[in-house]
Amino acid sequence: MEKYIEYPLSNKCLAITTTTELGNLAYQVDEGKGVKDRRLLLADLLNVDYNRFVFVHQHHSDKIQKVTVVDLGKGTDCFESGVDVDALYTYEKNVPLCIFHADCVPIFFVDETTDLVGIIHAGFKGTLIHVASKAIQKVIENENINIGNLKFYIGPYRMPSSFLIDEETKQRIIDAGFENAIIDGRFDNGLANVIDLRKLGIKDEQIKLSNLDTYSDDRFYSAYQKTPVGRLVSLIILK
Repeated sequence: MEKYIEYPLSNKCLAITTTTELGNLAYQVDEGKGVKDRRLLLADLLNVDYNRFVFVHQHHSDKIQKVTVVDLGKGTDCFESGVDVDALYTYEKNVPLCIFHADCVPIFFVDETTDLVGIIHAGFKGTLIHVASKAIQKVIENENINIGNLKFYIGPYRMPSSFLIDEETKQRIIDAGFENAIIDGRFDNGLANVIDLRKLGIKDEQIKLSNLDTYSDDRFYSAYQKTPVGRLVSLIILK
């Protein structure tokens, strides 16, 4: 099994998700046993200095932060030292922007005209508070980029085949404006985020999907009926 999966987002960047072959990469899981060694191995595989990695201290927020050289190394030694957001973007080259996930949705994005790359962690809670659209809107406003130049890639997440919802959860989804992401009583979190991006004016041709399922695919961790549960890292690097 490969240690990470690479996605065809752009020749200007590397977008990947690690696999269970590499193992858990989150200090907040299993008391962080072996995490540093596995992260250093990932750095070696990518041929990037580990001190240039930037991790999030994610908590299902709707916040995004621009990463500059002063942020290099944040989150490398402990979860709490990461950037206190759920999304990151940068113009800096050779800086891996990293999020953690099992069943949550990793969203990679790039603007090839300005050499901007970024990544969003969209768990169920984050999706319902519109982390994707809020993060991208912030990037557009702060960086004055053309929304039509953005390209997105939706990485692996828990597909609706295993995401059965009850009536209370269904109503929360509807209240958030994602009724069309409910299919036969099941929730498609990836589709919900696509819907969220569409509301900004992003076209379907700007968005690609991996169609990979964290629940059914043994290459990924899943918090739903899989044990032990670790955390994958999805990251993007501007070359």
